[in-house]
Amino acid sequence: MSPEILRMVREVPSLAMAQLVPLQRGLLALTDEDDVRAFLMGVQLCLPGQPPILLAQVSGSKGLWSRPFSVSLGWSDAWLELYGSQTFHEVDPVFNGPVGEPIIWSELLLRRRSTDGRKMTSFRLACKRHGMTHGLSYIAERGENRVIVSVVGEAAEYDYYARQLLTMLLPSLADMAVRVLTRNARMANFTPRERQIFDCLTTQGLTQVEIADHLGLGLSTVKVHLKNMREAHGARTLAHLVHLLRTEDAA
Repeated sequence: MSPEILRMVREVPSLAMAQLVPLQRGLLALTDEDDVRAFLMGVQLCLPGQPPILLAQVSGSKGLWSRPFSVSLGWSDAWLELYGSQTFHEVDPVFNGPVGEPIIWSELLLRRRSTDGRKMTSFRLACKRHGMTHGLSYIAERGENRVIVSVVGEAAEYDYYARQLLTMLLPSLADMAVRVLTRNARMANFTPRERQIFDCLTTQGLTQVEIADHLGLGLSTVKVHLKNMREAHGARTLAHLVHLLRTEDAA
């Protein structure tokens, strides 16, 4: 038995384990933003009190607060607007926390330090006013794309069931989400027709001749679209293009 499974059996309560197994399986079915949103709603329903959850994709330098895609389930719009307008990401120790390990909010947000500047002090006070001092986050990163999954509330830190479930689930969720969203960001450069052709090729397994017939296009038109798609992504062949856009190792 693997060390990971042994740790799950020893540390995760039976109720959390019963919830964890189907959730982990469900991660494998995530293919787009709608799937990510639906999955997060399922996670929220499994947690005590259905706490607010936020998944944010950050592209480019981690010093930029850019959310081309996010799922907010119960987070305060006022808080998100304040956070963005005050550029709190610059001092937020959670946002700038370590990649690849659970981040406990209260350990970072409730400890005043002599090095705190005016902006950090303002951020801590804002967190207290908006009830954002306790929670659990996990950050996954691939290249310049980062996904941050955060669950708000004391239960995420202190409820044994919730803490163990989230500790085991959030790494897989963040890793899967960053792969899905990074891949979809690359595919966003396709025209609507190119996305149709790519879907026929990869999801339906159609040949180029069958794609042309299915979409009512000439075979030469399909070939031109595929050639443009390959060149746009630096792919040598169709198989290479699919590899770039569908595998975990896509750049």
